[in-house]
Order: sequence, then structure tokens, then C-alpha cells
Amino acid sequence: MSAREPRAVVAVDIGGTHTDAALLTAAGELHVNKVRSTPADPGIAFITAIEGLLSGAGLGFGELGAVVHGTTVATNAVIQADYARVGMLVTAGFEDVLEIGTQQRTDLYDPWRGKPAPVVARGRMRGIRERIASDGAVVTPLDEEQVRRAALSLRGEVDSVAIAFLFSFAAPQHERRAAEIVQAVLPGIPVTVSSVVAPEFREYPRAVTTALNAALLPQSGGYLERLESRLQECGFTGAFQLMTSTGAVVPSSVAKLSPVTLLVSGPAAGAVAAAELGRRLGEPDLVMLDVGGTSADIALIENGRPHRRYRGEVAGLPVALPQLDVLPIGAGGGSLARVDEFGALRVGPESAGADPGPAAYGTGRRPAVTDAHLVLGSIDPGGLLGGALPLHPDRAHDAIAQEVAVPLGIGVVEAAGSMVRIVDGRMADAIRLVTVGRGFDVRRCALIAFGGAGPLHACAIAEDLGVTRVLVPRHPGLTSALGLLMGDGGYELRRTHVGALRDLDHAEISRILAELAREGTEALRETGLEPALSLELDLRYAGQAYELTVPAGAGLDFGPDDVSRLEAAFRVAHESAYGHSWPGSPVELVTLRVRASVPRAGAEWMGVAAQTTVGGAAAAAPTRRSGFTAAAHPVAYRVLDRTEVTAGLRGPALVQQTDTTTLLPAGWAVTVVDGVGMVLERSAPADEEGERG
Repeated sequence: MSAREPRAVVAVDIGGTHTDAALLTAAGELHVNKVRSTPADPGIAFITAIEGLLSGAGLGFGELGAVVHGTTVATNAVIQADYARVGMLVTAGFEDVLEIGTQQRTDLYDPWRGKPAPVVARGRMRGIRERIASDGAVVTPLDEEQVRRAALSLRGEVDSVAIAFLFSFAAPQHERRAAEIVQAVLPGIPVTVSSVVAPEFREYPRAVTTALNAALLPQSGGYLERLESRLQECGFTGAFQLMTSTGAVVPSSVAKLSPVTLLVSGPAAGAVAAAELGRRLGEPDLVMLDVGGTSADIALIENGRPHRRYRGEVAGLPVALPQLDVLPIGAGGGSLARVDEFGALRVGPESAGADPGPAAYGTGRRPAVTDAHLVLGSIDPGGLLGGALPLHPDRAHDAIAQEVAVPLGIGVVEAAGSMVRIVDGRMADAIRLVTVGRGFDVRRCALIAFGGAGPLHACAIAEDLGVTRVLVPRHPGLTSALGLLMGDGGYELRRTHVGALRDLDHAEISRILAELAREGTEALRETGLEPALSLELDLRYAGQAYELTVPAGAGLDFGPDDVSRLEAAFRVAHESAYGHSWPGSPVELVTLRVRASVPRAGAEWMGVAAQTTVGGAAAAAPTRRSGFTAAAHPVAYRVLDRTEVTAGLRGPALVQQTDTTTLLPAGWAVTVVDGVGMVLERSAPADEEGERG
């Protein structure tokens, strides 16, 4: 498919509570849909959401050029430790690498805090006689017969195999040969090698990343195969694509082999959308607050770009892969409230999810944040999704009374307000972690709030943080799905190559870069486009243990003439990160990073109002609703449909639409309204205008 001939593209983001879908036609028209997730079989909601979009647009599956998916299957598997049975081959003597890990502790002051369980059971680790030196020289040849015996010993015991030999990033031939032997002995069993998944130094993170990929391959690969088969059965003949943790889109053929790259897939789509929508609204510095039913995702966007990290952590396990820097916390509309054994009110991280859902859904029994909003009057008692999801206010009231109000000896309204304030505080604290905690003044940012629950909480959180501007996208509940449509195709590769920057063998560097360029081009071959290539370098001062990533520019031309420029760029980055630099100290290259990218498959969305499939036509909203603030003060809200909002609207007000409700407190006003979103600004302290209605 050519970027010059855009075709209709569908994006589907499956969350814990709802499945969101967006259709962008070749003419740039947007259609959106939202359905309940089906956790037992996510593919049901996946296809249902697409069918609703296509019906509304008068299109068929055969007219789609691409389907882009953001998935949490890999993330959920890691969080729940729902792994395949993995056997692992390592260099002899290093069979305990996953057990030992490092001497770093998550909490320095808690010596009893345990480590996460290893991905591979110790009984399925196999040591192989072989050794590669740090410079790639062969110290001990590979014992191929021992590899065969190890593979035979794993027959019938494993669903996947991982191979991580010492210094394989410098010379991968032992891993590649071992993989060939294992595949011959264990046909049909997928094999993951570290020199492909994580060709970087630092043994433990590389081994864990390799083991994780192997542990996720059978489940994630099977899930993607089933989705693709269902699409084909419906008549789809286009490209099935996945968004990776970097915010780039890759063909499903690549994603199936590297499920570990999908660990931050859904949240990354939200960060991509936040950056693009902020740019269109003239706000390059943003804090993203994406609040769904199960969790809230937070990211910092500076100068129009989401912050990135080049190694991360999931469920306490290191992941040696680049990803957008998104912090998830267990806080959302489905977060459950309870009174603990000490008499304190807790909200989250446990969630009601889509099934059974909050008490107000009619199937849940325990009170969630959605129930609290219903009691406070901040969401429509007539139902969600334009009435397609009926609500039961009496069940919400009773659940909060039984589980919260009675144990605490307070009223139901006060209990509901306390639930909201607690979850607001948790989200505000998480935002401080990614901003103030890293030396970034959050007050210079705007807060962009989306997800089904984000706009309900945004202004209160902004006030807590001292932020004066809040951005609410036109379709908050479907913004992550929209982000899937905004992501360019891309694939990232890297290779550790340690050496003094001024003494590099540039012929060897050119050879490595050419190899990475070939791999990136091959990964994106299905797009039919020639990818653009760019280069980044991990640099450090000689003797340092950690490095900083510095852009080297477009293209892969990197020679002796670039050294002084890159040294200067590194020193600026070091000064920015640590407050000092050492101009006279030599700089080392650690890792080469190549990014291959192609333009997005769909047309450009121009911010025109979308056709909404969700729930059909909603009943006309009343113009007034009595309720309570989170402080349990009575308030009279003006209630408007999103299409009725104009600049100048002042709070207290509720802006309703099928995918969310925006709560505009007293002291806040709408200053900008267009097809991209609304800008809310703090006009006066709340007590000056009065919250009581």
C-alpha cells in the first residue's frame, strides 16, 4: 500500500473495560465506536467494534487497507505471570542468571522485599559449553552435541525455548547455530535468541528480555493469529499491524515474533495521540492523563515529543527495549473501594473490570469509582455510551453504603466524595513522579486528559498540581484508538559496540550500521515503501556505568568528522540530566541505535467531527442537574451536550458525550473549542465563584 494512495484504516484498542475503535476513510472522515470488552475472548469485541464502524460508514472489510491494533495481551500476561513453559540455554556456569539477577533492590530500606519469580524455572535451565569474549573472539567453541542433548531433555516439557549466551551481541554465531539445532530436535517449538531480541550488553536484563519474549510467544502469537484469521474470514485482505511500545506501527508478522515489544502498546498509542493533538492545539509541553476503567497511564510530552526510555521494567522485571516512557497505575473508573483492617479507605489497584464491572452496571457488587461519580451526580444516571450501557443508581448507592459509609461511620455522599478524592490524589502523585520527581516543573505544562474517566478528574488534579490549563480531545474515550491511526510505521534496532569515540574503527561501524539497515528494511518490507533511516548513539564518559542517548541525525552517515559534534551534544545532554559535565574527559560509544520509519498508512485526520456509532442517538440531556462536589458540597451543574459547547462556558458544568463526561468545576472556563478538542482554563479560585449552587 502506497502512502500516496491512502485507503480506509481501522484502529482497535482493547482495554480492560471497553474496546475502542476508530475508522479513518480515504477522504479523512473519522468514525468512532466503543463496545464492552469481552475478556474471555477479546476477538469478539474486536470484530464487533469494527463491524459497527463499517456499517455506519457503508463500507465492507474488503475495502480496508489496514487494521491497526493496540493490545494489552502481553502486558497482562507479565503482570499475571501467565507464561508459557520455557526452556533456556545459557553459557555453562551461568544457569542461575535469572535467579541471582543483580544486587540492586527495589526498596533499599526493605531487606525482606522479595524479587519477582524467574520467568524460567531453574529445572528448565541448561548450561552449554561455549564462550565468546567481549570483543567477539571465540574462547570456547560451541559444544553442538551438548545442545542436542539439552534440547532432547526439554522435549515434552516446554512450549518455547530461549537462548542467551555471553557476549552474543558481539558475535551471534553460537546462538544462531544452537537455535538451528534446537529447531531440528524440537520442530514446532518457537526459539528466541538474545542476539535478535536484545543485542545489548548487561547480561541480566538481556537474559530476562529474551526469556520474556519466549514466555509470551505461544500465547501472544496465537492471539494475533486468531485475530488475523477472523479478519480474513470477514473478507479483510489488507495489512494487519500492531503498535509497539515505541509508538511505531509494525506488521503483524514482526509482532508475532517479538511480543515483548508490545508491552506498552496501548499506552504508547495514547502518548502518540496526546503529542499530536497538543501540537494542533498549540501546546507542545503536556502531561498525559489517560484514565480508563482499569488503570491510568501518565506520560510527559516535551517540545511535542513523548519522553522515551531505552530500558524499562514490567512487573519488577527489567526489559532491555526502547519504549515510550509511560507510567501506569491502578486507578480508573473501575477501581474498587474497601475499608482495610486498620479502618482506612483504599481505592484500587484492584478493578471491577468489564465483568462484573462496577455495582451500577447491575452485575457487580462492590463499589467502584464510577459508582461514586453516580452518587455525586457527575455522570448521567440514564446510562453510559449514549444510553447503550444502562446504570443502576440504587445499586451504586447501596454498595457504597455497605462497603464504605457504614464501616467508616459517614454518609454515602461523603463516602463517595472520599473515594474520588483518594483516586485523584493517587493520580496527582503519579504525575509528580514523572515531572517534579525528574526536575521538570509541571506548572509549565498543560494537562491533556482522556480515556473514559480522564475528563471527570482532570480539573481537580490540575488544581492539586498548580496546572492552569486542561486539554480535552474531541473524542476522549477513543483517543488511544485515534493514536493508533497517527503512528508512523517504524522498527528500531540496536547493537552494543563499546569503544572510545575518538578511536573507533569506522569501517566496522559502517558494517554494523549496514546490517542494521538491512534488518530494518526487511522488517518493513510488507509496507512496500523504502524506510527513512536515522541514527542515535548511547554515549558515556569513560568509567561511567550508565549512558545517555544522543541523536546523531537523519541517515546513517557517521564518520570521524562527526565526533566533535557528538561529543558536544553529549556534554549538553549530560549537563541537562545531571547538572554538570566534564569537558576534558574522553567519551565512549556504547550502543548504536537505528530507526527505520515509513509514513502512516491512512489519510490525515483534519479534526472534523466524527460519526459516532456508540449507542446510537442519546436522549436529550437535562439542562440542570443537582449534585455534590468531591468535598460533599451541594452544587447545581449546567448540563450540555458536547456539540453545544462554545468558548466562554463557565463552571460548574457537565459536558456530556457518548464516550465520556467532562466535569468543569466552578472557577474553570472553556476558552477554545474546535474539532480537535476543548481547552479549559482556571479563571479564578473556586471559592471566589462559589461551589454551592
